[in-house]
Amino acid sequence: MNAKFRLLMVLSLSVLASACGKDDGAGVSPAPAPEASLSPQSAPGPASDSDPEKVPVITAFDINNIPVTNKELGEYPFFSPPKGYRYVTDSLGTLDENISIRDPDRTLYSMGTDRIHLVEGRTFKAVLQNEKQKSTSERDFSLIQRHYEDAITAAGGVKVFDEKMRTGKSYGPQAPNNVPKAKPSTSRNVGLVYVIHKQDMEAWFAIDCGGEKCSFTATRKRKM
Repeated sequence: MNAKFRLLMVLSLSVLASACGKDDGAGVSPAPAPEASLSPQSAPGPASDSDPEKVPVITAFDINNIPVTNKELGEYPFFSPPKGYRYVTDSLGTLDENISIRDPDRTLYSMGTDRIHLVEGRTFKAVLQNEKQKSTSERDFSLIQRHYEDAITAAGGVKVFDEKMRTGKSYGPQAPNNVPKAKPSTSRNVGLVYVIHKQDMEAWFAIDCGGEKCSFTATRKRKM
């Protein structure tokens, strides 16, 4: 009796196993993999874009928000240094226009902390040297800044950036990769940016003072 019962159990299990095997593969097709779709909003950008400390923001600037002036500008680079100072090419001690003037050039002007505006045109870059001392110190900075403030605003210019530089931030009209980090001794640096809007051009100016020198940058951008 026990042997017969065990035989029936074995046969029953065999039938069940066979039925299960047929159900697993019958009439069942694998579900298609969903198509990969990535909306522009969710698309990841370059890895570097996720770090605002490394990638300055290129600001959208509308020159039409700056009033047009008909006042005459002087000979390029439009403004002379204050009395008792002269323009020199950085590190040379004299002015070399072949180095200090580039046409065309792409210049970055600071518009705030980690915000820059790209201007393309004829660009003049130089540092100001005290003719007697052959250098420029912090006591000269306020005189130089006031000189350009008065001259540029009198010509119809508008100040678009005026901020004390902070240690460890990148400022000034240079490519981000070429901007040295500020040292603690230059944390009192001040950067000024002005723009003059004329009917046929934009004239951009940057005065950056700190450490032991002031630099002056002027870009003339012709309108198309």
